[in-house]
Amino acid sequence: MHDDFPILAAIAANPAHSYQVLEHLQAMGVKATRSTLYRRVDALIAQGMVVATEGRGARGHSRRDLSLTDAGRKMVARDIPEVLRNEPLESPVFALALGCARITDTEGLPTLLKPRMASAARALTREERDLHTNSDGSEYWARVARERRIAHLQADIAWLQSIVARRIVATSRPHEDSATA
Repeated sequence: MHDDFPILAAIAANPAHSYQVLEHLQAMGVKATRSTLYRRVDALIAQGMVVATEGRGARGHSRRDLSLTDAGRKMVARDIPEVLRNEPLESPVFALALGCARITDTEGLPTLLKPRMASAARALTREERDLHTNSDGSEYWARVARERRIAHLQADIAWLQSIVARRIVATSRPHEDSATA
């Protein structure tokens, strides 16, 4: 994964000005400072990954609206499969990759996510088995931690299933429309 993937993915998901990109990254849980982001955006512009157009804010101040170039979109599209295969599900970078996956092969998304769902389901089965096997009550905090992991795994699986279902429906609609035409 390219070091600037979070910035490029945030811009891919929603072209915006630099401060909005910073707010988006911070809201997702990516540690970023304004000075680092502005330096990296300037470097990405120089590399031809991002284009900045001069605009005006709501109060008339000047700002640079950022969007990806074709080279930037290609870099993000190249990194998305790696991120979706390797990043932890709870990683903000994983969520950023999902957020901008629409710029890449959306038909391949279920193929990338199904192994992650299967892995989470196996971990869930182990956690539930261990919860019931070690339910003598002697380790209250260990039980609470295991219940929390179970809840997170259940939520992760449901989240991934909803994404896969949406992608399958979205990619099947154009075929259905052309068949009825």
